[in-house]
Amino acid sequence: MADEMFQSTMTGKERMMAAMRGDKVDRAPIWLREGIAVLDAPAGSDNFRNCWQNEQLYRELIADIAPYADVIQGWDIPGMNRLIMTDPAAVEENSEQINSDIWRNTTTIHTPRGDLVGITDFHRGEATGWCIKPPVTSRKELNMLQEVPWKFHSSSVDKAVKSYRRALESVGDRGILRLGLSSPIVCISGCMPFELFLELSLIENAWFHELCEEITRRKLVMLDALFATGIKFGGTANLGGSEQCTPPMMRPDAFDEYVVPYDGRLVMRLKKENILVNMHCHGKVRHALNCMVKMGIDSSDPVEPPPAGDCTYAEAREIVGDKLTIVGNLEFDELEYSEPQQIRKHVREILSIGNRRLILSASAGPITKITPRLADNYRAWIDAALEFSHFS
Repeated sequence: MADEMFQSTMTGKERMMAAMRGDKVDRAPIWLREGIAVLDAPAGSDNFRNCWQNEQLYRELIADIAPYADVIQGWDIPGMNRLIMTDPAAVEENSEQINSDIWRNTTTIHTPRGDLVGITDFHRGEATGWCIKPPVTSRKELNMLQEVPWKFHSSSVDKAVKSYRRALESVGDRGILRLGLSSPIVCISGCMPFELFLELSLIENAWFHELCEEITRRKLVMLDALFATGIKFGGTANLGGSEQCTPPMMRPDAFDEYVVPYDGRLVMRLKKENILVNMHCHGKVRHALNCMVKMGIDSSDPVEPPPAGDCTYAEAREIVGDKLTIVGNLEFDELEYSEPQQIRKHVREILSIGNRRLILSASAGPITKITPRLADNYRAWIDAALEFSHFS
């Protein structure tokens, strides 16, 4: 690695927070995203979904690049589900092993008019889930879900504080903490087929706004209770999933309609606690970036270039100016299939624009066994990031 070309003067925590705030950094932070277990269990651990992380190719890659990675360690508030924020007391989870390669999770939601059932499968060696059946498949079933009574449970705050303290202990000075929050609109789409969501978003517009309003209220109740503990959480929060309100899924101004009014209120509440806010939004975000600046978002990921997105890093920087930290701009497909020299060239192009308000990252991380090509490209990424870190 090219570490002899760069000497760190900041910790990962200092570097990441400075990048989020727009302060000066010693180099652009490097965030490897999910799948690269910088702080996770050592080799040899028995994990059904992450067993591929025990393979020699992966362990050698981790040994080479993890020392240069800056960390984002997540924590959460139990009950912040994507089932329109249904009261967790009404949700029953059961898991069973179907065969040697599949675990099945069944979610049963007890509503006043009967049960709704969702099924998700998890495959050996794949760090993701596959939805077999969503709990809501019709307008009637969404109405049934809405009818479930909701109340705040103080136990969720106790569990959230424990989650925060575990994350704080594990990350140390390697990076920053991030509270995970789904965008309110995602709490609707997350419980049904996406085609149904798109249809209802058009023909049941007023109802969707009613749902978003109530979901936002519930989230704010939980946040208020968390902050009332008096603990100074600081760090960052992440609003996830709003890419569904961008082209080609929805028209550009759907972001103004379904994201800005509701996520914006959450941003205001978080920033009252001096928590910086990232917005996770894939896809064609050219219009959405302007909305994020107006909302007071501090950073956005992954800001993808064409064809998955609609703006290069240079174009995104022109759109947001110095008002937003951009997290990106390497596509995971690029890391999987390009040659190392292409990765080096792309990293240099990004850094040539400057390292302020930038976190070097990919659009995603591996969810299953890696290839030699992918490993070589990760090394090329880190080498180039260190070599060209003098750009400012």
